[in-house]
Amino acid sequence: MKIRKQILAGAVASSMIGLAACGGGSKGTQDVGTGPSGDGGASSRVFHARAIDGYLAGATVYVDQNANGKLDAFEPRALTDSDGYFSYNHRTGTDYCAAGGLTQFCLRGGIAADAEVVIRVTGGYDTITQLPFEGMLSLRSSDLDRDDLRLVTPQTSMVADAGSATQAKLDALIKAGILDSTGLNSDPFDNAGQMTRAQAAVIISQVFGTVAELSLPAATFEDIESSVWANSYIAMSAQLIEGIDTGSGIFQSTFGSAEALEELARRAIFTAVNPGEIMPGSYQLPNPALIQPLLQNTADIIALNEELLAALNGSATPEELAAILRLQRIAAERALQNPNDPELPDLYDWARAQITPGGLGTDLTGLGMSDIDVAKLVDRQFDFDPISNSISASATIPAEAATAFAALVNTAFSVSLDKPDEQGDALLFVTGANGARSGEIKVCVRYRGDDGDFDTTSSSDPNGALLVGGHWSLLDDHTLTLSLNIAGGARSMLLKAVGTNATGLDYRFDFGDDLENWSGLAPAGFSAGSVPTSDATCKASLLERFGQM
Repeated sequence: MKIRKQILAGAVASSMIGLAACGGGSKGTQDVGTGPSGDGGASSRVFHARAIDGYLAGATVYVDQNANGKLDAFEPRALTDSDGYFSYNHRTGTDYCAAGGLTQFCLRGGIAADAEVVIRVTGGYDTITQLPFEGMLSLRSSDLDRDDLRLVTPQTSMVADAGSATQAKLDALIKAGILDSTGLNSDPFDNAGQMTRAQAAVIISQVFGTVAELSLPAATFEDIESSVWANSYIAMSAQLIEGIDTGSGIFQSTFGSAEALEELARRAIFTAVNPGEIMPGSYQLPNPALIQPLLQNTADIIALNEELLAALNGSATPEELAAILRLQRIAAERALQNPNDPELPDLYDWARAQITPGGLGTDLTGLGMSDIDVAKLVDRQFDFDPISNSISASATIPAEAATAFAALVNTAFSVSLDKPDEQGDALLFVTGANGARSGEIKVCVRYRGDDGDFDTTSSSDPNGALLVGGHWSLLDDHTLTLSLNIAGGARSMLLKAVGTNATGLDYRFDFGDDLENWSGLAPAGFSAGSVPTSDATCKASLLERFGQM
């Protein structure tokens, strides 16, 4: 758990923002922002766009004013909504920057109206897999007004560096099958080849971040991790241009081998550590025995993706596209956990066995259905049978859990965690207009863990609790995204009903980095008098409901 670190970072950043606004204090950096910043007056500029790698919900979006790849305390920041939009949702017509709007989703700052800016997106949740997004997307643009929607995607990340031949990069992306001639503002979900290759590019970037972690001293890695993510996309587009010059430039031939990926990783990591310098030919990454299996699995994911696209012959249903994207992510997450995962070859063999003369088999296509728990297949305890026709059935959420949030407004429910190293209890009170898919929420929580993060308890108060408010939105009838007001800023979380037990439901509750298994009751109506009004009444409610911690 990293919530305590986030809370402290948020509190420090809030004070530093105040100092910066007054012209004093030094520039600080942090991983997560504290909500909208910058001049909130009428003269401030509002930035509008949509983040896509799967639509990214609850991600931190910020204006990288000094282009260092980090969220500094003085930089404007916000969250994306459940559809990936910030500032204005074009699907619902919601203006988050209007008076009385949900300002945690409004990105504004005191920046000249015609200035070119770099927008960064990090964290949050991929709405296709409903797994945490660990990485970065970027967009460089001077035109981010509401009427001309821009997208922040892997493709825009590949052309986000300054001073390089943008048109040559666009031509390279088109030839590689990552982009079509309509340009950077077309939704990649409209084309299976573009979307799956774009996600493969994200996976490459994430893998390079892990390669850097395996290769560098801890202090150095922590300082340049986000720069590695950003530089990875730039290295990929440069390599595609070189491929065109040598007669290739096709996605798989460029990135489909561990050797090619290692060369790109060297470039991205060297540039992040030594900005502005030319990489010497002698520069090598240490720990090749740890790095090679990870890079080989990445190459295997790329090769498998091209085989699946060929089987679909350029046309995929929404379920088939979602299935391929989830398959990629399952393989990548398992490889990132353990590059030598013995189940990965069986996973690849199972997927290839699902290729039929007419496209994809029913079991693989089933991974694209809305009631799939992707995290179950990511779990290292899950074994893949290469000849199975019931993998998707194994990950299907039972009907009772799959509809747990279908009528969520004005209900309350509880969740608990009891592990040797972690214990926690929470009461959630959900309000909103009848039939709404979003609204307000209060969460009463107590938690303690061996790592010391987000502990609400102490030796003097072993049942210490915290009452927080915020906003909720539904991704589907079993998945809830939360933006909770903690330490003066908004923090994104995700809660998902995934199964049933003898007394209620099984949930996955994500506190930002760790997807944990909780259990609890199904949502039910509540009386207004049962809602805690302070940390003290929250503590009393938890003691009454759960007893002593």
